[in-house]
Amino acid sequence: MPLTLVLDSCTTDLRIALLRDGRVLAALRLDSSRSHSQTLLTAVDELLTLSGFELCALRRLAVSCGPGSFSGLRIGMTSMQGLSQALGCPLFTFVEHDLIAWRFIRRKGQVAVLTDARRGQVYWALYYSDGKTLKRSSHYRVDDPEVMAAALPAEGLLLAGSGVDLYKGKIAENLTGGEFYEGRRALPEPALLLEMPWFSRDAVFSPGERRIGLRAVSRNLEPLYIRPSDAEINRQQRQFSDSVKQTGGADG
Repeated sequence: MPLTLVLDSCTTDLRIALLRDGRVLAALRLDSSRSHSQTLLTAVDELLTLSGFELCALRRLAVSCGPGSFSGLRIGMTSMQGLSQALGCPLFTFVEHDLIAWRFIRRKGQVAVLTDARRGQVYWALYYSDGKTLKRSSHYRVDDPEVMAAALPAEGLLLAGSGVDLYKGKIAENLTGGEFYEGRRALPEPALLLEMPWFSRDAVFSPGERRIGLRAVSRNLEPLYIRPSDAEINRQQRQFSDSVKQTGGADG
């Protein structure tokens, strides 16, 4: 594997890593109180310096496309796209939930991956493994924990991801059975990318394709937002409020 820079900016935790020759050379995880725009490039430079490399040594880039915060994804993906263009090296995207689920590929059965979506909700998806291959068996969704629990199968299920630690109680009240995989071990690990398929730009995917792996970016980046941004929600609320006022005025 050529020298590869990996970035995950889905959450407030900024995670970057360097991969080469089948191993993780170095990794940084920053619990940032500042925005990613203030820390991202500094963190990348620090990681390269600590590892004894210069920016021009990078040969491949990989970035999480979601789901996650609107601003975090936008900043992370835009920054990596800029690096890709400047360095002339290919850029790949991966879904954070796929990466977490890959940890359990050798466990036969179903895995639900859930992460914090804030506002008391979770981003989640359901996967199935036969012990050798892993497939996603649902759409990526955002729901209240209780709604998610009601949609999950009751038997042979493992639940993993940051949402487990946050909402285990609510989920358990609405789910019969299920095993909870708790703690920081359930966070996405860059080392798992070494095992996942890397699909080239020539790979053909049918509509709704659910194969798990990293995909080379051919043209435009497509963030996996799932939920509208705060700005879009506020705009819709203002439009609704204006509509109500206009209707009320007409009735009066």
